[in-house]
Amino acid sequence: MMTISVMKEKTFPVLLAASVALLIVACDRGPQEIRIGQQECDHCRMMISQEHFAAQLITEQGRQYAFDAIECMAAFVDGSAGGELDIHSLWVPDFHDPGNWIAAESAWYVQSDGLRSPMALNFSAYTDESTARSQQAEFGGQVVRWTEVQAIVRESWSGGSHGHSHDISHIDTRHH
Repeated sequence: MMTISVMKEKTFPVLLAASVALLIVACDRGPQEIRIGQQECDHCRMMISQEHFAAQLITEQGRQYAFDAIECMAAFVDGSAGGELDIHSLWVPDFHDPGNWIAAESAWYVQSDGLRSPMALNFSAYTDESTARSQQAEFGGQVVRWTEVQAIVRESWSGGSHGHSHDISHIDTRHH
């Protein structure tokens, strides 16, 4: 039978390693896992259900804000809630490989009714222009960049920006 002191000696290193690992994950400012079907959108409060359309914002402190659609992140960043944050980076999933996160500013977007997103502005993201153009050829719509996504969301969801435009030129766009 193990004594309590022996149990403490064996348990302490495991707890210490787990604590350090948790701290590293909490401070990670790169894209983080979104728990599909378990995590709600930080903008509209709907359950995040489709990994192809999800998006995320990471603060300088490593906190994740998750969204069920690219347009929700754009509205959040442009609105008063986003304006209060110290934003480190914005991430969108490659539509064909949702585990591959792309910096929002470097992604190419297709806005098409043929690819229905949860919030119905129907943005999907791609790593390069040629892939976006081939999606456009197949599903119709238009190919846009991040600043155009923001403008379309602002115009479509009038009142979402409250006259506030969030400068994100300082955001780290390196892939992590």
